[in-house]
Amino acid sequence: MLPKLRRGPAVVGATAMASAAVAVGGLIVAASFSSPEPAPALPPAAAVVSVAPSTTTPDPTTSDPAPTTTDAPDAEDAPDRSRGTGPILVVGDSISLGSTVAIKAALGPDTTVDAEVGRQFSTAPAKVRAWAARNPGPIVVDLGANGTVSASDVDAVLTTAGDRPVVLVGTFVPRSWQNSNNSVLKAAAARHGSNVVFLDWAAAVRAAGAGILGADQIHPTPAGRTVLATAIREALSRAA
Repeated sequence: MLPKLRRGPAVVGATAMASAAVAVGGLIVAASFSSPEPAPALPPAAAVVSVAPSTTTPDPTTSDPAPTTTDAPDAEDAPDRSRGTGPILVVGDSISLGSTVAIKAALGPDTTVDAEVGRQFSTAPAKVRAWAARNPGPIVVDLGANGTVSASDVDAVLTTAGDRPVVLVGTFVPRSWQNSNNSVLKAAAARHGSNVVFLDWAAAVRAAGAGILGADQIHPTPAGRTVLATAIREALSRAA
């Protein structure tokens, strides 16, 4: 028998190299039959646009105007209507009608003198109601020389007037209803609070003396008209 030959390092190395060559060859062969994927197309280069900075100075006349603010009026500047401030109404008969100039001079030129010859007190509630619906000002009623005054009519006037200042002018007339009218007016003022003042015109006439009334002892003279207007102004100052 022939002895077995032992593989030396050279044989082992050659075998390994041959195996590696086959393996590499296989890879090479495989690679040679594989078609490489085409590279994706690049997008076209974006155009670059250069924008020069604007050098135009804005026209100040076309710029947006600055916002304006309106200051609310201060509370102290607003007129106080809670106590009936404002133009005054005087409802009367021929006595007030003849004293219009003096009354406006004493109470203010914006005073309304609604007076008529022969007017009765019974017309006062409607007059006051129409005025009070549009105006907050004080009210003066100078009626009673032409007939009797009823407590219900006086109460209607004062209820409509509310808490605004009211002056009820008494009567001085040589008629049977003078004293009773004054009593009704004075009692109504006492019932309705401190904002209602009874002006005792009869007492004012007596205190002023001669020359206050004309020959009929009803209508005031020019001097008497001033006395009446001044007395009304003072009475209004006490109505609070």
